[in-house]
Amino acid sequence: MDEVATKQYNSLFFGMADMQIEKFMGKWYTVVDSKEVHKEDCSIFYFDMVLQTAYTATFTSKQYALMNNDVITNEGYGSMVGPEPGAVLITTGHEKDQCPFFPVRIGGLNTEGEYQYMILSTPLKYPTMVLARDMEQFDTKYKSEVYDFVEKNGFMSPMAALNTRLHFTDIDVCRKVNKLYENESV
Repeated sequence: MDEVATKQYNSLFFGMADMQIEKFMGKWYTVVDSKEVHKEDCSIFYFDMVLQTAYTATFTSKQYALMNNDVITNEGYGSMVGPEPGAVLITTGHEKDQCPFFPVRIGGLNTEGEYQYMILSTPLKYPTMVLARDMEQFDTKYKSEVYDFVEKNGFMSPMAALNTRLHFTDIDVCRKVNKLYENESV
């Protein structure tokens, strides 16, 4: 069993380098999601540091999304112990997220030195979310890279029999219906 668990763990994190948690904080747009689990639309996450030491961190997770034209809020938390990506765990506060998420891939740095996108998933590769700092930049620069990664590594449709295919968000629709996309802070 230990060998199987180690193989599964290693297969999830092969695309990651050391995690710099401070580059993870701030506002994120959900650009890809598992719609069978997360029925909400146009979701935005905010991660804010609560406490950080040289080897640990604790942060809050707040999600704002639309559900039947109402804004819903989910609050969770995250923690990190050590520099390895497998040591970052995030609970979203969403009622259907029974397992914590962890980053399986992070990409790019913006001019402020923050990560540009991250792929979050669970040990079963379902549900999976992709968060991006800048929607246009994601669309033009990272979308095909992310699509190739999730398709090649079994995240795109991990449970094909259950119709679990990932959904790419229509950014133009979200801009029109979600006023939170225009506000810098909530």
